[in-house]
Amino acid sequence: MRVVFVNLHSDWMLVKAASVYIFKFSAAIKHGYLLKYLLEHPEYEVCNYINDRGFSSLRNDNDVLMKILNVFRYAENKMTMKVNGIDSKDITILKSASEIRPDDLVILYNICADNFRGMSGVHAFKALSMLHFHGRAKESDRINETNISCLFGEVNLQNNCELYRRYYHVDKPWVVHPFVYAERFQNKTPFKERKTMAFATGTITYKLHEEFLNTYGDPCDQPSRKQIKDNPDFFKNTIYCTSSDYLEDNPGKEVKATDIMPVKLYKKVYNRLFTGKQKKYYSFDMVEAFNSYKMCIVGEEILGIPGIGFVEGMACGCAYLGVDSPAYRDWGLVPGVHFISYDGSKEDLKAKIEYYQKDENQEELEKIARTGCEYVRSHFNGEAVAELLMKNLIEQQKDWKKIHIK
Repeated sequence: MRVVFVNLHSDWMLVKAASVYIFKFSAAIKHGYLLKYLLEHPEYEVCNYINDRGFSSLRNDNDVLMKILNVFRYAENKMTMKVNGIDSKDITILKSASEIRPDDLVILYNICADNFRGMSGVHAFKALSMLHFHGRAKESDRINETNISCLFGEVNLQNNCELYRRYYHVDKPWVVHPFVYAERFQNKTPFKERKTMAFATGTITYKLHEEFLNTYGDPCDQPSRKQIKDNPDFFKNTIYCTSSDYLEDNPGKEVKATDIMPVKLYKKVYNRLFTGKQKKYYSFDMVEAFNSYKMCIVGEEILGIPGIGFVEGMACGCAYLGVDSPAYRDWGLVPGVHFISYDGSKEDLKAKIEYYQKDENQEELEKIARTGCEYVRSHFNGEAVAELLMKNLIEQQKDWKKIHIK
């Protein structure tokens, strides 16, 4: 069967896009495992529909400039495939939405707004990934206007996210799948040789749009990470923290509505080139760090979404500390068996760490770390998750076909 991505070459969830290999933008290719799985299984034909916003290197809102730049979109696609080690012959290029067939399975990403262009008229099963969900009301309108058939993601936002329930009015089936750890995250250091402390990490970001502020009051998206970073004395001897603000190296230049077009373009290019680098955050080996500690913390987003780092830490053999979120249970993780739960407060977090720092509790701690590691490595690897995800999407597509294809 054909699986169609839109502007695959510019989607940094799937490939190392130009924004990464040219502008050195930091990005974790969180769904690279899905593309790898599809390319390795001959029963799937991978297609890339490149639309009229396919040139991503200097993507902006100026229609005239984008018409000029999009002359180079196929060349950018060719270069990106080469950078990613993908044979261009392995991916079928579609140059018009009319080439998408009714029996195709189309995959879109909510964060890539330009990829929705012209998709409302496509009569095919369209699955939308909600990874990197922001929660703007206009996103809900866009989903409905595009006739999305199914939502999928690491977390069922309808059940776990207050902001989603408040501002989204999308009645579509959900497919949930776990996060996937990258293969470089390995359990290399014997548990007894590790420091009996917790390693805390993760990026701290802020959302300033109206819907987020109206729901949560504070713009911080990861308050649990921030409370650890901002209280080093309180967590002394219990947590080693490397969390950092996304824009701490350079806050960037504010793009104002009153700016003329050349100024706006300059500011956008500047922000892409020089902000969000987190040089200190990326200066150490994350795998070695996880392997140096018995416990780890990667604070959840206030949206109800755990960070992918929790899977990576568990894959490295750490006992993970997280709030007792429904998301973990959806993936089969049980508090006290696969990870250590706490109530979200810094006091309870510290108390749980101090409990597991005691000599008499080391056997219990090691058992949780081992059980969690074995579960994650068995169920959260790329092959297993991609196979499960495609199976569930195809099942949803079959249900859709019964209604929409006669």
